[in-house]
Amino acid sequence: LLTVILGFLNFKPIEIKIYDLLLNSSLTIKQIQNLLDLSERTIRKYIRRLDQEGFIIKRVEEGKRLKYVYTAVPVQEAWKKVKGKIQGALDEITRVLEIKAELF
Repeated sequence: LLTVILGFLNFKPIEIKIYDLLLNSSLTIKQIQNLLDLSERTIRKYIRRLDQEGFIIKRVEEGKRLKYVYTAVPVQEAWKKVKGKIQGALDEITRVLEIKAELF
């Protein structure tokens, strides 16, 4: 289901895997790194996209040092975002087709 939902936005399999991990528990970059055996830089790249698209929530946790802890938004909320983007694309296609129809 996640693959279908996030596939509409061309999310890579690793981004879907990170989102799935974050659905199950809140994690830091370091924890994700240990679970997936990927570099911190790679994880940060994918986390950035998930954050920009609104699929994860980032919060600051205090300890010896401040750190970010990431959590996925619920699947239902993710689906609403995807639906909105699909609807936006369909509206744009409709608008372009209507303009072309007026010209011919």
